[in-house]
Parts: sequence; C-alpha cells; structure tokens
Amino acid sequence: MLNKWLVLTLLSLASIQFASAENLRTFKDKSGREMEAKLVRVSDSEVSIERKDGLTTKVNISIFSPEDQKYIKKWAKLNLLASGIFEVRFTNEDSKKQKSSSGGIERKRYNGAYGIEVTNTSYENIKDIRIEYLVLKFEDALAAQKRSEGDSIRIKGTTQIDYIGGRSSAEAVTKAVPMQETKLEQGYGWTGGGKKTSKDVLEGIWIKMYVGEMMVYEYSRPETMMRREAWGK
Repeated sequence: MLNKWLVLTLLSLASIQFASAENLRTFKDKSGREMEAKLVRVSDSEVSIERKDGLTTKVNISIFSPEDQKYIKKWAKLNLLASGIFEVRFTNEDSKKQKSSSGGIERKRYNGAYGIEVTNTSYENIKDIRIEYLVLKFEDALAAQKRSEGDSIRIKGTTQIDYIGGRSSAEAVTKAVPMQETKLEQGYGWTGGGKKTSKDVLEGIWIKMYVGEMMVYEYSRPETMMRREAWGK
C-alpha cells in the first residue's frame, strides 16, 4: 500500500504534468514534421520553446510552418503588450480665453481638454492604439453660496494613436469641453449674497487603452478617481 507521502508526491507530479500539457501545442516545420512544445520566449527571429520532454531549446522562427509563424508572432505581441510597456502622462490643453462683459459680469470663455502622452518603453513599434476616456468637469454655479451648488458633469469619448515607434512617445487629445470663468464687476453684487466669482474646472480623467481588443493600460488622475467613480454610470 502506498504511504501518504508517496500518494501526495504522485498527485503533485500528475498536476504539474497536466498543467504543462495545457500549454503544449503541436508545431510543424516546413517539411510537415510535428513536435509538441510550448513557447517560452520570442526575441526577434529567435524562438525559445520547451519540448514535451522538458528540454528547452532555441530555434529560428523560419523553420516553422507559415501558420505556426503567424501564431508565434501573435503570441509574442500579446505577451509584449501584457508586460507593462506603456507609460502615460496627462497634460492640460486649454485654448485661449475669450473675454467679454455684460450685465455687470466679466466672463472668460475657453475650451478645456486633456492631452494624453503615451510612451512605448519597448523596442517594438505599436500600431492602432484606441483610448477610451472619462473626463470629469465641475461646472461652477453663478451666485452660489457654496461650491456644492455647482454641477459635476461626465464626458466620455474615444481617441486614437495610429502609431508609436519603439522607445518613443505620441500624444492624443480628448474632445474640447466648454469652460467659463466669471467675476462681478466693481460695484455689483448678487441680491442673495452669493460669491462674486465662479470657475469651471476639469477635475480628473480616467483612461482605458486598447490595442485591438486587448486592454493594455488603465490609469486615472487623480488615482482615486477609479475607486470613487463608476465607468459605466
């Protein structure tokens, strides 16, 4: 009768073999010869594979069938995108303010937006990056007694970066959001005693970045925005 230690050891080995088998693929070379193995690493034209017997070897991608070469390149790209190669920085992109005055109120109107600078830290060129975003705008109320009387507005949209070279950066911009600042002219006041100024503010941006259908990056400024806001609200 097997002792307890031996039973646990055999079960553990079986589990490892089963998990390894799940990642195996039957590869073919250009002559039609087959080999069961799993991909370990792809670097340019060099492919590291682990055979079914556990032996790891490096081969040139050119030995594989066209179908397997396509699979290997797709596997390499997906692993690259999942490895955290992107860095993102947000900037404020405001248009020139247009001043006007009427009814004792001085106004400054302009468009506000966020710039989204994406850096590709890898040496590979990346194409067709789609960025979905949520922008929060606080619209200050005229004659408000306190800030909470203003409205919080959510703006969702999508922008695109067609191409980022290796070790390079590219920038996208969100849609323009109408903004306003006001100030009562000298000698004027609100009958209810509200504050004499108002100022709209872009309070935050949350992005989800995709290459194809794969989400490769998610970030917000401030970072707490992802915790306190609901994307699909």
